[in-house]
Amino acid sequence: MRPFLRCNWSLVWLGAAAVMVSMAATACGPAQPAAAPPPQSSPLEFIGQWGMRGEAPGELAEPVGLAVDLSGRVHLADRRTGLLQKFEPGGVPLFSFEDRAVRTASSIAVDSGGAIYIADSRAGRISIYFPDGDLLRNFRVAPQRNGDGPFGFSVAADGMVFVPDPDGGRIQAFRANGRLERVWTLPPSSTGEPARPVAVATGLGEFVYVGDARTGRIVKYTRQGAQVAVWDAPADAAAPLQGLAVSLRHLFVLRGTTPQLEVWTLDGQHRFTDTLGSHFGASSASSLFLAVSRDDEVFLLDPAQPRVLHLRLRLPAP
Repeated sequence: MRPFLRCNWSLVWLGAAAVMVSMAATACGPAQPAAAPPPQSSPLEFIGQWGMRGEAPGELAEPVGLAVDLSGRVHLADRRTGLLQKFEPGGVPLFSFEDRAVRTASSIAVDSGGAIYIADSRAGRISIYFPDGDLLRNFRVAPQRNGDGPFGFSVAADGMVFVPDPDGGRIQAFRANGRLERVWTLPPSSTGEPARPVAVATGLGEFVYVGDARTGRIVKYTRQGAQVAVWDAPADAAAPLQGLAVSLRHLFVLRGTTPQLEVWTLDGQHRFTDTLGSHFGASSASSLFLAVSRDDEVFLLDPAQPRVLHLRLRLPAP
């Protein structure tokens, strides 16, 4: 906005008929800077939070992993109790089952039919359960013997499972029966740094999005492993990359240690970044889990509290 002048004006009246013939400025003060525009509110609308500490069904003791099914219901694993639990978006408990695989879970996913996948990244194993909690099968993935950082895998609409191999710098693609279909390696960064993929997101679309923790970039691939695009992290992005999630219209990128949540279009346009500063402190930043619904409902698991935050993205199409 351009600076403006504050002026006092005198009206000069001529003639008995009181006809105004001119106006003259008698005094003007110095130019004043324009007032700063009010800060824009974030398009992330806070809906609420839920979570009660405890070890009974419906309570949270040591929650890890977070996933949202096609109906918007929230799933999470609890290492201490061995419970895999399902909730309504507002936190109403719906269902739980206990299994020893939950006690070593690194992350979880849910497929389009409601089946539940539990990954143990250290052991190199993914366990698949029917929606009622019965075990379907286990299959092997590349183990991460020295990895304690984020690990996010994804199940596509047709049941293909895309799993990162951070230590090997690769992505593994498995059929629903656990058979390895293909493997591809992420290229090094433009400065020659080797990739460390820690998160994969597929959603209902035809592409695979991979987060590289070492460089902070996002690499977009076809389902066959052909590279489509690379999106560098914004200049002010806070490293390291913690997680990815994809809706029908947007890609969400969670970064620590602030933490920050970035929103991108699926063709690589950076829409905005929210620092989440009013919701989280530094103690939570390094351990958050992210999941989104197909309709831009955002869920963040904060194991330190423990609690789940529910937000909604209200952002018009570009």
